[in-house]
Amino acid sequence: MTPSIQETTSTQKEIIWILGGGKFGRRATKLLRQVTPDATILMIEKRPALHLPSDIEFICGDGVEWLYDHFVPDSPVTKIIPAIPVHLAADWLKVKLSEEGFVLRSLEIPGKLLQQMPHPIQLQPGKVVTSHADFICPENCAEPDTLCSYTRQPRPPSLYRLLETMKCGSFIPLIIRSRQFAPGVGGFFPGDLWTLLKRARSLPDTPLLVGTACKCHGVVDAFCFHQK
Repeated sequence: MTPSIQETTSTQKEIIWILGGGKFGRRATKLLRQVTPDATILMIEKRPALHLPSDIEFICGDGVEWLYDHFVPDSPVTKIIPAIPVHLAADWLKVKLSEEGFVLRSLEIPGKLLQQMPHPIQLQPGKVVTSHADFICPENCAEPDTLCSYTRQPRPPSLYRLLETMKCGSFIPLIIRSRQFAPGVGGFFPGDLWTLLKRARSLPDTPLLVGTACKCHGVVDAFCFHQK
């Protein structure tokens, strides 16, 4: 059965996967341990880890590949933290669709769509990062509801909502919210990814905008897929 998108219950012990052991992954271990002191925290990093706290379980391996191999519907994980420089949700989705026999094709994001995104930076024809901020945000931003923690000005509409409601023409937006599990630490519930896969499966031969975004920052990949 596909896991639900609901948060873990108060009686279920937290099991957190952190993919990546660089600056952001190490910071995530520290803050998540403060927020959830009883959680089991597992870090996956391809470089040998030095000076990790003894209560952090470590696996030496590529974080993306490890997720592909170990994330299944009954995986005992409650939160997934991407701390590597890839669009994890989109890359995971592409692998899952390929495994199911679909052929994928990257698409260029049209200029009319880029114009609807705040401060877009096109990394590739089919990949763009976007942000409400034109400045470097504080590492410990808690995503306050009303005022930006940096400018102290009213916060613009949440970026994940903006991307969901763009006028996309023939494109269909599939946007995962990056949920803040500690100040400046975003991630997914397992059900967020399974729901993304379920929605995508129902849209073959359809141009998709697959995005991950919090209130202020996001990344979007454009592609379509068809059956062999």
